[in-house]
Amino acid sequence: MDEFQLHFQPKFDVQNNRIVGYEILLRNKELNPYYPAIKMDNIIHNKEEHKHFLVWFQEELVQLLKSFPTIQFSINFAPKQLLYPETHVFFTNMQHYAKQVIIEITEDPPLFAASIEPIDSLTFDKKFQSAFASIKAKGYCIALDDVGSGMNSLDEVLKYIPYLDQIKFSIVKCTKKDLNEETLHLFLNAWQQFAEDYHLVFIVEGIEDQVTSDELKEKGILIQQGYYFGKPSKNIKKCC
Repeated sequence: MDEFQLHFQPKFDVQNNRIVGYEILLRNKELNPYYPAIKMDNIIHNKEEHKHFLVWFQEELVQLLKSFPTIQFSINFAPKQLLYPETHVFFTNMQHYAKQVIIEITEDPPLFAASIEPIDSLTFDKKFQSAFASIKAKGYCIALDDVGSGMNSLDEVLKYIPYLDQIKFSIVKCTKKDLNEETLHLFLNAWQQFAEDYHLVFIVEGIEDQVTSDELKEKGILIQQGYYFGKPSKNIKKCC
């Protein structure tokens, strides 16, 4: 795992003008680091490789959490990772730090390779419900990433409401697909209302300028994330 490193992107409370935590993002060690998608997909589809990755990640994460004991961090897991028992061993091993860690489930479809046993949709739902319940019982907060896209559709989000603490919506994903601005705001407003109805923290990602940030602040969307507040980097401010 020597080719990997951890970068951090701040989550910002625009009401109180302060950083409230960081999302941990995996990067390679290129001159211009980026997420090693192909490498990670291969790791996730190989049980032994995935096990080794979790050992490395746990060591890195424990060191980080000890260095910054007052800061809350989000860590990302793809749905298919939740099907491995090693992942839940990881959650058990990290339970001492549960209050400092948010488990963020990505929107990636759970595509299966030969290394993962065939599974039908009903069995998958049961396994996934059980995984969410187990994570929650260990004291972690759970967030769903990029609601409205990939696996994290409205139907799927509704299944896991009892276990959720946060949902995240990405503006930049929509704008990159040339979605009409008025339509974008309708989706944004709907997810904001959804979060309020179910008492979830609503975080909007992809904020790239002050105008957008101010518009969201006027709507009462106060926890924001994006390049405007800081690109992923190796820097962490101790005072959040």
